[in-house]
Amino acid sequence: MAVSYPLGPIAALDIGTAKMSCVIARADANGQVRVLASASRASQGMRNGAIIDIDAAGHCAGAVVEKAEAEARESVEKVIVNLSSGNIRSKQQQSSITLGQRAIETQDLNQVIAQSRAETPTEGREVLHFLPLGYSVDGNRGIRDPRGLFGQTLAIETVAISCLDSSVRTLRTSIARAHLDARNIVASAFASGLAVLHQEERDLGITVIDMGAGSSNIGVFYEGEPIFCDCIPLGGAHVTQDIAQGLSTPVSYAERLKTLHGSCLSAASDDRDMLDIQPLGDDAEAMQAPRALLNQIIQARIEEILEMARARIDASPARRFSGGAAVLTGGASQLHGLRELAGQMLDKRVRIGRPSGIAGLADLSEDPAFATVVGLVLFAQRQTSGPNPFGNGSSRERTGMFSRMSGWLRGDR
Repeated sequence: MAVSYPLGPIAALDIGTAKMSCVIARADANGQVRVLASASRASQGMRNGAIIDIDAAGHCAGAVVEKAEAEARESVEKVIVNLSSGNIRSKQQQSSITLGQRAIETQDLNQVIAQSRAETPTEGREVLHFLPLGYSVDGNRGIRDPRGLFGQTLAIETVAISCLDSSVRTLRTSIARAHLDARNIVASAFASGLAVLHQEERDLGITVIDMGAGSSNIGVFYEGEPIFCDCIPLGGAHVTQDIAQGLSTPVSYAERLKTLHGSCLSAASDDRDMLDIQPLGDDAEAMQAPRALLNQIIQARIEEILEMARARIDASPARRFSGGAAVLTGGASQLHGLRELAGQMLDKRVRIGRPSGIAGLADLSEDPAFATVVGLVLFAQRQTSGPNPFGNGSSRERTGMFSRMSGWLRGDR
């Protein structure tokens, strides 16, 4: 019997480098989730997606949750929160048990799952998501539900998405300073993918890149689930910093230049189009620079991020499932010309992803910067919508993937 939706509110907290956001939602009588309130504020104690000041980050998280609570007229103690740092990695493996030529039962599935968990390397790392990729019986792969079949050996292929356990401890401690409990910790790419990808895209295979201020999170989805997650400690804030250094202007003015005049691609008129540059220092003389210089600075850093993302995917077994399309989201994805440049560098069709999937989003649905926090709400919905023998990260009982998924760890073609 499916588990009912929780009676209490769902509180999602996006811990970002530039901002922290909280969404409080609740499921109605039909199980449909609706946003009750949302709040955001500039982050404190963060750098490159990681917490560098536990007290400052905790105070900021508590303040944004408190603001959302006041608007929703709800009180929350537990939050579902994202992680965008900590050397996020994906590990695929196969585990098996011996049956003795008898019919496979549910307890055998539980045993092989437990065996796979036990064999997952965890030294110095914490598994955020543990997902099944497929079952095989006596070498026959692509079995959706092996129960009732006879065989000598039952095997399962799994993917474990993990991070440094020190990052998890730091995150939980910081959240606890705000008198909150991090109920679930979700890889940012997983959450963002739930918010901006259509179900058919997640089923057929697609890449998502969430470009935040301090980091860019990469995910590959296939058969509805993330089979690969990674994180690059570079984002939109690094573009801004490059502009500030390259044009000798304050960071705040560099951000303004990037937003109002910047592009990832150059135009023929850029050399003739001069921009006023606010100089550093009170006594410095005002100056001008061609728009071409601004765009060259932006393009160089964005190309670096996209090259790193492509290299991480190409080095992974998930490459062949990354699809012919990519979805960019996150605050930095709104840079002019990014979609076109990413299409060229990733050799994929590219679109900008905006969050959807729950009612009451209002203005949040128009802003890619809120993809992660909306995805966290959707993750919570998945976790409570049905039985889940795989623990954190699996939305329902998974008795195997489609046959074309099986054997991918061994490179079968």
